[in-house]
Amino acid sequence: MWVISLCLLTGLSSRVRAQTEGEHLPLEKAIALTLQHYPSLKAKQTLSKAGVAHTTDVSHNWWPSVKLVEEATVGTDNGIYGSYFPLGTIPSTSGGIREGNRSDVMSGNIALAQVQWEVYNFGAYRTRREEAIQQQKVAGLDADITANDLTVAVVRDYLGMLQYRALMKIQEDNIERTRSVQRAVTAIVLHGLKPGVDSSVAAAELSKARLNYIDIQNSYNSVRMHMSMLTGLDTSAIRPDTLYNSGLLSLLAGTADTSSVAASHPVLQYYNGLLLQQEKHSEVIRKAALPKISVLASGWMRGSSGEFNDIYGKNLLEGFGFKRYNYLTGLALTYNLADIGHTKDKMREQTLKTRAAAEQLETTQLVLDNSLRQAKLNIHTALDKLQEMPAQLNAARAAALQKMALYKGGLTNIIEVTNALYLLNRAETDLVQTRNAAWQALFTQAFAANAIQELVQRLEQSRMQ
Repeated sequence: MWVISLCLLTGLSSRVRAQTEGEHLPLEKAIALTLQHYPSLKAKQTLSKAGVAHTTDVSHNWWPSVKLVEEATVGTDNGIYGSYFPLGTIPSTSGGIREGNRSDVMSGNIALAQVQWEVYNFGAYRTRREEAIQQQKVAGLDADITANDLTVAVVRDYLGMLQYRALMKIQEDNIERTRSVQRAVTAIVLHGLKPGVDSSVAAAELSKARLNYIDIQNSYNSVRMHMSMLTGLDTSAIRPDTLYNSGLLSLLAGTADTSSVAASHPVLQYYNGLLLQQEKHSEVIRKAALPKISVLASGWMRGSSGEFNDIYGKNLLEGFGFKRYNYLTGLALTYNLADIGHTKDKMREQTLKTRAAAEQLETTQLVLDNSLRQAKLNIHTALDKLQEMPAQLNAARAAALQKMALYKGGLTNIIEVTNALYLLNRAETDLVQTRNAAWQALFTQAFAANAIQELVQRLEQSRMQ
């Protein structure tokens, strides 16, 4: 009888023994390692740096276009009256108009310096630069979301490991209790006091307990593998710290109902950034359709082996020197009237995109608000359940002891004993699941209030006390 009693009470010391099984991985360290190691965050941070480079590139759009050309040619010089559109593939011929073609060749040389500077475009440069800056901010906010999502993933895995590890310990205790019951039942059966089927029932319950342990162990190892992928640690180095459970009740009781969704939440900041980006792009579209004022300047030098009186020089080398010099300056105002219709079409499309971004921001706010309200409700429920759990657990332990005593006295059957053991196992499992639900509620509230890091720091402080 004392063996069974000892096995029933092993759950009381499970948390103490769990801390002596090896080095544990603190939650704060797991989060830090993930943020340092995981490739997707590095990719988003690199894209954010690319956004800075893009902003610099756009800021330099106001620079003038400066072209230098040096061209030496040898060919014929036959012209004719007529006009054509230059399409970029037709060579230019300059010279006299003659009655027929001549096969004589002429050398020539031209050097050109040309400047074109769009000095004023009614704010188009400014709006493009502002849009680029906003795109850069959105890229940084996207990296913040990834970091926040990775933090949530680490927390979720850590809570999963805490739950599965506790369930494994419960099943270990359940296996030991069932094994002790089997030994006691076998001894009674061998003395002819109980039918042989009782030992078979006890053996079946023992096998069922072992199978449950294997399933839970598999789930625990799966979560550890995912945590290993996040942190870059070997799975053997990943072991949750169950000391966090010791401060759970105080955390639940000390949680304020006044918390609200933080305006600085990474998800809200990201979608607000997208909305501002769409608004900036609307300004870019409007400004792009306005007139543009440009300064034009060009200077060029020409050389030719031909003479002014239509004489083709015999020395082609003479054409590579410069004989004529010209320059040209001007101020141009350009305005494409066809852009008026195109701009209206683009603005109609952009208005819808801006509205969609605003609706996405509003949806995100609603989801976070609802998540926070649900988390507050779950915290109150978990606190009430955890305060009631000891009564259920003590009653289940007492029932298991009493049923075994009655069985030994011949006053009940093995089914009643196994039912009592099941109730005890169920009570212990309920405690673990309620703790997990409480942790989930605490971190859900912290997520909505953008206070996960603060909660993790509080956990570390309570763990060190």
